[in-house]
Amino acid sequence: MNDTLGQIVYQPTNALEALWFNFVDYFGEDFLISYGTFFAHEIFYFLAFLPFFLCDFVHALRKYKIQPTKVNDWKTQFNCLLKVMGTHIFVQLPMMIVFHPAIHSIGLRARVPLPSGWYLLFVLAVSFVLEDAYFYFVHRFLHQGFWYKYIHKVHHDHASPFGMAAEYAHPIETLILGVGTCLGPFLLSRDLFTLWAWLAVRLFQTVECHSGYDFPWNPTKLIPFWGGAHFHDFHHETFVGNYSSTFTYFDRLFGTSDKYYARMEMRKKEEELLANKKAK
Repeated sequence: MNDTLGQIVYQPTNALEALWFNFVDYFGEDFLISYGTFFAHEIFYFLAFLPFFLCDFVHALRKYKIQPTKVNDWKTQFNCLLKVMGTHIFVQLPMMIVFHPAIHSIGLRARVPLPSGWYLLFVLAVSFVLEDAYFYFVHRFLHQGFWYKYIHKVHHDHASPFGMAAEYAHPIETLILGVGTCLGPFLLSRDLFTLWAWLAVRLFQTVECHSGYDFPWNPTKLIPFWGGAHFHDFHHETFVGNYSSTFTYFDRLFGTSDKYYARMEMRKKEEELLANKKAK
């Protein structure tokens, strides 16, 4: 590394790092931290939504839809798109620009050595845990009185959610929950590559969680305490319980998922009775 005009210039140590450094040098660190993060967010978000959008046109996949009688009509999806894009452009983008000096002052950089694969996985895992804890308590609070009636209720316009509705929310809610999204990367890494990697997996997780589809082959089912689409869909359908964004243990601990598990147990018994009748 060289010290040029008081700034450290890192030299790449592998091909991926060289590619990333060339990318950063071409667009510029300041541009990428604010505007680049906005464009990365848009790409990750809508690419995550695309496969679930296509599921609506594959008849064989209808059996995996959690609320099969609900149809994601074009008008609903178009109105959702307008609301989401409005929030992205007029809330998230200005927020990224306004807070750019503060983000830079705490040490977020783009042209720094990339994390090792293991450390990146560690940051992603811890980020999920931190964001989930923050989200549970804030989300539960947003279901109270004034906060629900005038702010969080917007997100519940979709009782049968679909992927794009993940960020369909009141601007104030977007700002509040955005804090939880940033906790892990800012506390543990402060490099743009890790922040974008986290954005990619977190956006896919929240889009999948709101997708309205529960596929038995989803690899996240192997992750302990993972909630998934079926768990969160219950929250949208009933407006109560299952407040966590990712995991189930906070809801289990505080009893806010009792109604969900009671329904699951009841449906299991109904299926067993039906199977027994068919067997006779």
